[in-house]
Amino acid sequence: MARALLVSYSGYPFTPSSFTPDNGLANLAGALLEAGHEVRVLDYGTISLMRRLFPAELSAALRPVGAQMLQSKGAPSPEALQQLQTLSDALDAHQATQLGALGEELAAEVRSFQPDLVGFKLWNGDGFTGTVTLAERLRGEFTSLPLYAGGPQASWFREVIYDRTPVFDALAYGEGEQLILDLVEHAVAGRPLASIPGLIYMQDGAVCRNERAEGLDLNRLPFPVYDEEVYPAMAGEEKAKLIVLDDSRGCPYTCGFCTHPVESGRRLRTASAELLVDRMAELGRRHGFRAFRFSGSSTPGRLMRQAAEEIVRRELDVVYTCFGHFASADSDHFEVMARSGLRSIFFGLESGCQEVLDRATGKPVRLTEVAETMRRAQAAGIFVVASMIVPLPFDTEETIAESLRFAIETRPDSIPVQFPGLAPGTPWLEHPEQYNLEIDDKAGYLAEILEYKIKLLFPPSYWAPLPYRVNGLDYRKFAALTERFVGALEQAGILTGVPDDNVLLAELAGMTPRDFRDHARLWCLTGDAEAVAEMVAKVNEGAVRVAEPHPLPSLLAGEGE
Repeated sequence: MARALLVSYSGYPFTPSSFTPDNGLANLAGALLEAGHEVRVLDYGTISLMRRLFPAELSAALRPVGAQMLQSKGAPSPEALQQLQTLSDALDAHQATQLGALGEELAAEVRSFQPDLVGFKLWNGDGFTGTVTLAERLRGEFTSLPLYAGGPQASWFREVIYDRTPVFDALAYGEGEQLILDLVEHAVAGRPLASIPGLIYMQDGAVCRNERAEGLDLNRLPFPVYDEEVYPAMAGEEKAKLIVLDDSRGCPYTCGFCTHPVESGRRLRTASAELLVDRMAELGRRHGFRAFRFSGSSTPGRLMRQAAEEIVRRELDVVYTCFGHFASADSDHFEVMARSGLRSIFFGLESGCQEVLDRATGKPVRLTEVAETMRRAQAAGIFVVASMIVPLPFDTEETIAESLRFAIETRPDSIPVQFPGLAPGTPWLEHPEQYNLEIDDKAGYLAEILEYKIKLLFPPSYWAPLPYRVNGLDYRKFAALTERFVGALEQAGILTGVPDDNVLLAELAGMTPRDFRDHARLWCLTGDAEAVAEMVAKVNEGAVRVAEPHPLPSLLAGEGE
């Protein structure tokens, strides 16, 4: 038997979603337990961490200027910007001190638990930088302890991470449920890294990459483990207990901006509807969970219908949200999906101009079908989220105006809007010249954005300039276009910036989506951990029922039979 310590530090939790449990870590814990190993999960996305990273005195000082900034329709005044910069510098210094303290506490945890290996989940921005700091602290004391890393950044940036730090013995860019068991064999039995699919590692000063294995059968994934003995952050009200289920992985589409094929391949794999509902029921029995989110980036409409029918047939008391794809959505089935507890569905709309949608994204959808699909979902009582990217490659003032008209005519319930991002492995980054994109230094681009930090206290147009141009526009100009588009939607009475999981969190907290968004933005911006704690406790009142007691070994019984 081996002991594994799994660590996730994503930085300051700046959205309500940061407080939901990590299904990836829970899956890895389940895989390790099923194989007879011991595991502990350290998930730092908690209320306690928010309290630590944002001191009360800074929160009090920021509250009035933060509220004024969020309410303002224009750019912050020079005086407000100077005040924000002063507070931001003080916050950075405080968080650096706290990160050092976390490193010492993690080292103490290693001394106590004595793991055979430590696995880190890599996030972006402060999450990446902070995780490297924690790993380097361990490496300084535990020189022979195997340290591995996986997660989104490992899947996207791969070898580039070794240009930044050599601290990890291996990077996992394949699916973790099998890889974690292979890494145990490396840590305790000396299995050669070269024999493990989906790994990147250093050998004789050179970076090596093993081809990853075929995608896993989602019907055979381990049962996720959320027991407090294994996953201490699940105790009390540290996490908002909305549980993510692995319904599908992989994506057959080739959207220009999308990282999902990079992460999990181009072959769409799905779990069966029966298994998904089995897991909903069993998680409810063991832990009382009744609030869920399906994880797939393009969950097939057929699967959602089958799952909905199974939930209704069993009369299961659940509420949930999911992603959808216009190309596979079956609008005739929204009524049964709503009856089953589906509260919100997230679609990637991207543009309301068909020509730009075709040229810039390659999505196989027609806007006429999009409008009808959204209309039918709303008619069934489902909250429709339709994300957009503004400006897209090839956008002009006229096509952006066309997108705005389409959004106002179809009126999704929420439209999250973002500026275009160039992510590793995507067509936009691999072939920018084909998409009216220009990168200042393509060779150094990945290293620069590996640790790109969101400036929490500032609007996006005041963040560090990204080193690329869209349709000839530099960062300041295209980010300003994004902000103006958001303003136009809000002026038209369309809610922006609320994703599907926040819709459900709002319902469970007894708030409207708009009130939830506005309050959560202010709470996270100003570090109001006590208000977030109240929200999380309220969410959990509706998300958790009384569970049946179960001993931890029962996690191994009956699953997959």
